[in-house]
Amino acid sequence: MRSTWIAVTATVAAIILGAGLWGTIGAAALAVSLVASTSTASWQDDLGAPTEPVPRSDDLDPFPVTEVYDVGADGVLTPEPTPEAAKVWKSIERVFTPRGAAARIDQLRLGRDVSSDTMAWVSRSESVEYWTFAANLAYAADDDDWMSTVVHEYAHILSLGPESADAFAVTCDTLWVGQGCLFSDADLLTFSDRFWNRYTDAPDALNVDADVADAFFSAHEGDFVDAYAATNVTEDFAESFLAYVSEDPVEGDDLLSQKIAFFGDYPRYVLVRERLRAELGWD
Repeated sequence: MRSTWIAVTATVAAIILGAGLWGTIGAAALAVSLVASTSTASWQDDLGAPTEPVPRSDDLDPFPVTEVYDVGADGVLTPEPTPEAAKVWKSIERVFTPRGAAARIDQLRLGRDVSSDTMAWVSRSESVEYWTFAANLAYAADDDDWMSTVVHEYAHILSLGPESADAFAVTCDTLWVGQGCLFSDADLLTFSDRFWNRYTDAPDALNVDADVADAFFSAHEGDFVDAYAATNVTEDFAESFLAYVSEDPVEGDDLLSQKIAFFGDYPRYVLVRERLRAELGWD
């Protein structure tokens, strides 16, 4: 989820507006783009095969949903999208690539609620390899901010898919996050072990309380891209990934610099960064 304040629940990863991003990203959330990517590269080939279906909840929406579109295997929306919906879908295709978007998203939900601080959220769909992507049209018109939100949501899907977490685990010996129990080789678990295990006052992995995050951020402000990243390790991963993609390389031994540099140790993320920076004009 990404919001004016950004949060993840047990079933939804979302983004909220109010937190300022690290470096030159500033206080914005994420930006929208109008042209579909021409890249044929897709991260989805690196992900594991689907396993069992996960029930979809209809009680997840942080803002009223007024438009629902099914995404076909060819990436075509049904029913025919409005121009505004088509624009949102094209922005998603630019980040995910058209092939990747069709392979990972099976439903697009849209609403418009300026009173909601949630910009977008993603949630596991009925089959674990698919996701619902929801966007608040009240914020999607800001091209400079919206695309960053889509990148943040992309990071959630990259790190919380069926290749990374067991949604059906009865017990968990690693870390239970919004989409299940992380596998021992999950990138998000490595990130958590390296950067979050050092704290004795860290919020729970399922924390969504802004006050808890603000207090934690105040105590360790230099360690995070922004206050929203201090919500829980999942949001920290997504916000740090966004900074990695959107910012120039950083050098330093401080914890924040190490978090940004973390993704450079994984060829998959390096390739994603190169593609997105070229596609979105962030070079």
